[in-house]
Amino acid sequence: MDLEITGRGTQVTAQLRKQAEEGLARIERILGPKSTAKIVLTCEKYQCQVEVAIFHPLHDLSAKTEAKVAMHQEAAELESALAQALNKVETQALKLKKRMITMQHHPEQDATGSVRLQNEDDTAPVNARDPESKRLAGAKTAVGKDLALMDDGEMHAEQSVGAR
Repeated sequence: MDLEITGRGTQVTAQLRKQAEEGLARIERILGPKSTAKIVLTCEKYQCQVEVAIFHPLHDLSAKTEAKVAMHQEAAELESALAQALNKVETQALKLKKRMITMQHHPEQDATGSVRLQNEDDTAPVNARDPESKRLAGAKTAVGKDLALMDDGEMHAEQSVGAR
């Protein structure tokens, strides 16, 4: 995984670089080597921000964390903010990996046999009608009478409408 670390208002120490590389190695095991990562460390007066962005061919992942900084504790706060951001991105990567596996194992199908497309409405009986059809079946028009006959089983759907 290609890595680009930028420090704004702070220096990128060897400890921060090592921590970033270790965190991205975990993410690389999940997503594969075809990803690039960009980490921006920003420190201002009393606040540090860490932005982690990973660009993968299928999806882009990003996380941003902030930490309040006390006097002379900038490095410790940056390390904790970097760890939080890497954990967020790792969670996103696991979720993406799970979604990719689900899409491979359960491809979208037109039939109701696909696990991914099933919901409560798929368990309804085949001859159940929507509310509009029920309303029309009660009407005294030719279409309504035909729908009522189909519900009673006296007429099949293949028969033409009005040819009783």
